[in-house]
Parts: sequence; structure tokens; C-alpha cells
Amino acid sequence: MWYTEYMKYDYIRIYNKNAAFYNARPLAKRILCGANLCLTSLFPLAYLLLWGYEIFFGSANAKELLWLFFLPALALLIVSVLRIAIRRPRPYAKQGANIAPLVEKSSRDDQSFPSRHTASAAVIGTVFVHFFPAVGALLLIASLALAYTRFALGLHYPSDLLTGLGLGAGLGCCIFLV
Repeated sequence: MWYTEYMKYDYIRIYNKNAAFYNARPLAKRILCGANLCLTSLFPLAYLLLWGYEIFFGSANAKELLWLFFLPALALLIVSVLRIAIRRPRPYAKQGANIAPLVEKSSRDDQSFPSRHTASAAVIGTVFVHFFPAVGALLLIASLALAYTRFALGLHYPSDLLTGLGLGAGLGCCIFLV
């Protein structure tokens, strides 16, 4: 129990220091918000391009194509079920936290654990490693950058992001069993 209380305090202190940095630097804040938008758009686009390439030009067999579809869908399903079951509020939605996110967020999505964005990014990056190792490595680095932006904006706790990354990468590794 004491550890949980300590982490809550520490998160608030770290987040507020981080938010003060970006609030004092409007250009850095715009760059952070732009990076979040670009990175959240990058992964679905990369995934669609991989699908298109493998269907029309690639050497993937039917089993690999099935796994290519199944793994990201499974990651999304598992994350969605966990979010419904755990119902952990986002940092700014937690009563008494006094955290203001750096971006406007809709109130309809107030669950944060685990992060859907980082789970999806990690599973797509890991699956990419199977087909295009260099691009996959870059996407995995981009998934870490996405995790940072989601934390820096005040949308997730670090545990949300790390769990999403681990879950996504773990499921993505299943492609290597094909």
C-alpha cells in the first residue's frame, strides 16, 4: 500500500514538472502534440502498407497473412477487455490528482490501463520485424517515442504504457513461431 501511495505522489510530481516545462515552451508543446498525432497515425498507416505489400508483392504465405491480421486484432481485443475489467481512470480523470493534460481529451474515453496506442504500436512494430527487420526496428523505436508522448501529455501512467508495450511486443513475437 505504501508503495502505491508513493508512486501516486511521485507521478504527480514528475508529471507537473514535465507539464511546466512544456507549458513554458509553446513551440516544444506544439511539437509534442504534433509528434503524438503523427505517431498515432504512423502505425495504422504502416500496418495497412504492410498488408498491401504482402498481398500484392510479398512472399508471405496464407498462414503468415492470417497471423499478420490476427496478432494486432488479438492485442486490441485483450487490451480492450483489460480496460473494461480494470477500469483504471486516466491520470487527469482521477479524483484529487489535480492533473491537467496538455491536450484536450474526450471524456468518453476515461480508461487508461493498458494503453491501446502503445500495445498496437508494439505489436505492429514487432510484426514488421518479421517481414522488414530494419523498418520494424524503427517502428519499435517510434513506439517508445509514442509512449513518451502519451506520458508527457498526461494521458497515461507509465505502468499503462509499459504494460501496453510489453503486451504488444509479446503478442507480436508470436509471428516468429509461424
